[in-house]
Amino acid sequence: MDVAKITPAIGAILTGVDLSAPLTQTMADEFYTQLMEHQVIFLRGTDLSPAGHLALAESFGQLDEPHLLYPHLEGFERIVKLENDSGAPPDTNTWHTDLTFKRVQPFASILVARVVPEVGGDTMWSSCYAAYDRLSEGMKQDLEGLEAIHDMGDFRNSFPSKEQLDSAVSRFGHMIRPLIGKHPVTQRKFLNFNEAFVTHILGLPTNAANSLKTWLAGHMNKPEDQLRWRWQAGDVAIWDNRCTMHYAVADYLPAYRCMNRVTVIRDARAPEN
Repeated sequence: MDVAKITPAIGAILTGVDLSAPLTQTMADEFYTQLMEHQVIFLRGTDLSPAGHLALAESFGQLDEPHLLYPHLEGFERIVKLENDSGAPPDTNTWHTDLTFKRVQPFASILVARVVPEVGGDTMWSSCYAAYDRLSEGMKQDLEGLEAIHDMGDFRNSFPSKEQLDSAVSRFGHMIRPLIGKHPVTQRKFLNFNEAFVTHILGLPTNAANSLKTWLAGHMNKPEDQLRWRWQAGDVAIWDNRCTMHYAVADYLPAYRCMNRVTVIRDARAPEN
């Protein structure tokens, strides 16, 4: 396996890997090592079957339950089928960290490009490690100990009826998480904030919380912390959802784009497991 960094802050491309062959423990461990180092890793032009997709995801840990809203691939209820075109526009074109409002925040996602538009449809990732490292020492001290409320945020717009929305809000509620997180494996600190799901900063009046949220969103939207991936059919992306944000660029409509995603909710190699 050869590893080439994409940017100094985040991302690496792995080559010399055949994902059509059965996954070995050695290969799975190497993927994990590179993921911890680079936060998001890519493999170009693979021939990864749905069964292979699941096997790869299971090598990282426990898989998520079937998605509440998105359809799944026929015969594979744990593989989300993300299809978008002019009749079904995407809803992920905002900086977000997946499902931070859930009691167990997902560990990782594995995304396979099945059909991509001729132009557009890139995905961007951003390093929350780098965002923390760029904070001034004074701001690090100010944010240490503060906690944020994460709830369903933009997902409220995805429910077709008030009754379904009320049911989902009752089911998921919210989570309170520290603004400065510490990765359970690398022990690196990261800025634990995303625009999509953070609704309030505990202990602050609404105006002050909103001002801090606006400042954090601007601070974290820095090209030096980011990479932008131009998809080709068969590409695979694996990212650590605990220390990254991502943004699916919705510039390709009315063209069609189809991706398959599996989410890993628990890291089998993390100390708490």
